[in-house]
Amino acid sequence: MAYDADAAAVGISQVYWDKGLKYFTAGDDATTAIQNLYLDWKPPFDLGSLAAIIGALYADTYWAALPSDGQRMSVTQLANDLSAAIGVNLSDATRAAQFAFSRWYGLFVRGNMANSGEIPKQGTLTASPDVLVNGASPMIPRLIITNWNQDTWGPKPGLKNYAYGRSQSLNIGVPITQPTVRMYYTDAGFVPPPSSWIQVFTYDDQLESSPLVDINGGQTLVPGTRSASKLAFGVNFPGTGHYCMITAAASEYFTNKPNAGQGNWDSATWLQCNGAAGWHNLDVSSTGEAFLKFYNQDDSAERFAFEAHCHQVDKGARVSLAIDGLLRSTEAAITADYQVVSAEIEAPPHHVGELAVRFGKLPPGSSVTFYKYWVLPVGHPYHPHAARLVGDFDALVSGQPVRVPMGDYTFVGPED
Repeated sequence: MAYDADAAAVGISQVYWDKGLKYFTAGDDATTAIQNLYLDWKPPFDLGSLAAIIGALYADTYWAALPSDGQRMSVTQLANDLSAAIGVNLSDATRAAQFAFSRWYGLFVRGNMANSGEIPKQGTLTASPDVLVNGASPMIPRLIITNWNQDTWGPKPGLKNYAYGRSQSLNIGVPITQPTVRMYYTDAGFVPPPSSWIQVFTYDDQLESSPLVDINGGQTLVPGTRSASKLAFGVNFPGTGHYCMITAAASEYFTNKPNAGQGNWDSATWLQCNGAAGWHNLDVSSTGEAFLKFYNQDDSAERFAFEAHCHQVDKGARVSLAIDGLLRSTEAAITADYQVVSAEIEAPPHHVGELAVRFGKLPPGSSVTFYKYWVLPVGHPYHPHAARLVGDFDALVSGQPVRVPMGDYTFVGPED
């Protein structure tokens, strides 16, 4: 039963979505649902569509199913289940599972304004417009949804800020009846482990999550529906520093609880492959300097590269990167409209450090984005997995190191 994932139709018949939901609701496990749905299918059979339906409705079964997966949907486990349940050969089942998990099915939270459901997420990973902070002013879901492509980010230090999450039911062909959202904040930096996140409660300090509602206040989200948190979250940012915020949407199909464990691979895959979560790491800089926290979450020494991408920074300004005990100041003068300043280090096991950055006062319209990459040489246990994650297939053949994104933080100049 040969299967060509490239030829699979994006559209899936509503009949089969409905049948899949029937088996999910009846309490069938994933392999039983695969068998039942296969028996229901009228020719021509589409293995990719069956895989997508099962992967979407049984997302909790396939999320981080194997340690090598990290925090993402398991192509291996879904392929094994398809092959065992209905007897398709493993290579065809693998292509179908890859097709199924190449996009997000369910509540989708954008990583940046351009994201449209692809997995891994493309572009900057920490500029989510679906993580909203509006200072001391409340907002209502109707306006949050109406202004879907408006980035609302106005944290006020020393005040209890109103915060909201936003999400869209994407690609999935059945209603979502239990949509909720949680929010967290953490120190400014690069993808810290969940153990360092601080959960934000609703503004009345009573609840750890809020229902997601549509533009009319309904809590049943039909396919394609945009939604926003019904209740405001209240966040007190300590001090006057910079912070990251995280939105995590959940449903009856995907509970999306942060992994209590730690590890560079878990954090890297969670950032790129969790379509129901978003980060916001962007702030206006008034001082031209900051400390960005970073972690080596593994019990081995690991290499990391840091880059400062400077856009429209004043010529002659000096940009520097430094880490106490690990990196002497790497400083460069800005001579071009776009310029990159970089440095690479080896961090000891379980190291928690701070990247000290200086870039001067930013003019209106300028920005500096600091990136962190995990550098995996050939021979590293995760080298082949990392190459596949980032699509660097040449590295598998040539034996070159692979650079895995581990987050970024952007500072912008003031508005005119």
